[in-house]
Amino acid sequence: MTNPMSGERLSLLGAAQCLIRIDGSNADRIAAVAVGASGTVVPLEQIAANEWSLGRLLRGSEATEILLYVIDDRQGGFVNDSYPVTMRIDGVEHTLPAPTEQLAAVILGEIYQKAGAPRLKVSNEGYIFGIDAYARARDLRVPAFPKRTSPSERPHSEGRDDRPPPPAGSALGSGSGILIAPGIIVTNAHVIEDGSSFQVGRGRHPLTPIAVDRMHDLALLRGDVEGVPLPLRSSSPIWLGEAIMAAGYPLMDLLGADLKVSTGNVSGMTGSHGDVARFQFTAPIGSGSSGGAVIDEFGNLIGVTSASLAHENVRGRGSISENVNFGIKASMVHELLAAAGIDAPATPLATESARREVVQRLRRSVISINVMA
Repeated sequence: MTNPMSGERLSLLGAAQCLIRIDGSNADRIAAVAVGASGTVVPLEQIAANEWSLGRLLRGSEATEILLYVIDDRQGGFVNDSYPVTMRIDGVEHTLPAPTEQLAAVILGEIYQKAGAPRLKVSNEGYIFGIDAYARARDLRVPAFPKRTSPSERPHSEGRDDRPPPPAGSALGSGSGILIAPGIIVTNAHVIEDGSSFQVGRGRHPLTPIAVDRMHDLALLRGDVEGVPLPLRSSSPIWLGEAIMAAGYPLMDLLGADLKVSTGNVSGMTGSHGDVARFQFTAPIGSGSSGGAVIDEFGNLIGVTSASLAHENVRGRGSISENVNFGIKASMVHELLAAAGIDAPATPLATESARREVVQRLRRSVISINVMA
């Protein structure tokens, strides 16, 4: 048995069999899949409740990532609970490195060819927000992944999804939102995509969706929300290295229902694959932060928290990038307001940079959103 490190290469030359086995818990909540560089999604052959075979992938020429992900991550949980994870290559077992952060989708490794010989680059990288976040980063359709079809497409014969749908009004999850105009909240489209009704976390006031931009992962909701709208910095561009704060309601079941604020900086001017509608930032976030605010040092909204890549898989380098989080630029919020025909009054940009005052304004502007069946 070996214990390879992340970034280490394993030879697959001449390998007749390669199996992945979960030795931890919750194997019934995990799916295994291969995703080619072209975006082709191939479910791995499941040969036992906790074991999958790579099969013909050993003989393919296309660079391919191997992933494990939580099937029903909207109900909570992380792949970490299923570790140790072992890869057995022709009878030799390799205990794969566990993620260093809580991830709902983990890239176990990448199969690629070098000088005509197949190799596997070991990884423990992944996405806090699960396979949906991976799909958005790769510009893939979520229903292409096993057992991750949308509610309207989900067949009743699909394993755990034979369970009856949750009762109307029962809680499905939560996210964050930002008051950007009187009675108008912006959040992520993926926060509300599976819900039928929505409420402000505090006060339980109902929220009604009025516009959704799935391409840019934004949604507008209307409701009776007390607070002060955040100024929208849509005409002044962000700059690389700019100091920022991220505010939202991550992991409320573990961390409590109060607002969480973290600090960092703008670390990249575009999102995954050069997406100019997004930017990268380093302030730590967690599950439930989706739809939260990214603000400048004065408390002006520069973006909406969208996703977190806990560790970026940098092909062929064996390196790791930490604190890679993505925000949707405030200019896209401005465009969505215009497209929805909402003439939101302009809120003057804030110029007071005292940290305590900025955080106090965030308390009046960033809300938690309860999503219900």
